[in-house]
Order: sequence, then C-alpha cells, then structure tokens
Amino acid sequence: ENKIKLRGDRPALVISSTSWTPDEDFGLLLDALVTLDGKAKQSLTTAAVAASFSHIVVIVTGKGPQKLFYQEKIKSLHLTHISIFTMWLTPSDYPKLLGCADLGISLHTSTSGID
Repeated sequence: ENKIKLRGDRPALVISSTSWTPDEDFGLLLDALVTLDGKAKQSLTTAAVAASFSHIVVIVTGKGPQKLFYQEKIKSLHLTHISIFTMWLTPSDYPKLLGCADLGISLHTSTSGID
C-alpha cells in the first residue's frame, strides 16, 4: 500500500529565524522550551506517555550580535527531550528547511508598532 505516514520516532521540527538583536526576545523561547522539557520529564513516568511524546528539534537560523551569548545559554540548559541547534542557511536552503518544519516561531517585536 502506498500510504504516506510519519515515522513513530520522528522528532517534531521547530524553526525560528532571528537576527539575534534585542528586538527579538529569544529568552522568551528558551524559557518556554525549558518549561516544556520539564513538563515532558514529569509526564514521562509511564511507558504509554513516553511512547506518545516526540523529541523536539529546534533549529534557530540567523546571524547577529547576541548569537554567541545565546549559544552559551543554550549549552547550559541541559535539556533532555529538546535539542536546539543554531545555524546560518543559504537563501536557497532556507525555504527547504521551512518546508520540513512542523512549527515556525517568530520572536520579532516591532519597534515602529506597524509590523
């Protein structure tokens, strides 16, 4: 049968693009991921729950002045059920990665209040 179906062990893929500047509160996303990882640790006490929870892979793309600061912060988190990667993609690779994502997150805060 030629049905398309997701692998049971496929991680969820979350993408966020950032310029690593103060107008994008990346700490907000990290705090949410820490909370989610903690909830997953609490919930995974039974085999049934463990089987239903997918690992989450978060890819953050972009360049900017706060990138090193946040990369160090990410290293210190020691998450169990979430993996966070930072990278720079070529303009041709970026839409391909977006096409694979289960969720995209924008952290941009408008300085003008218009966008």
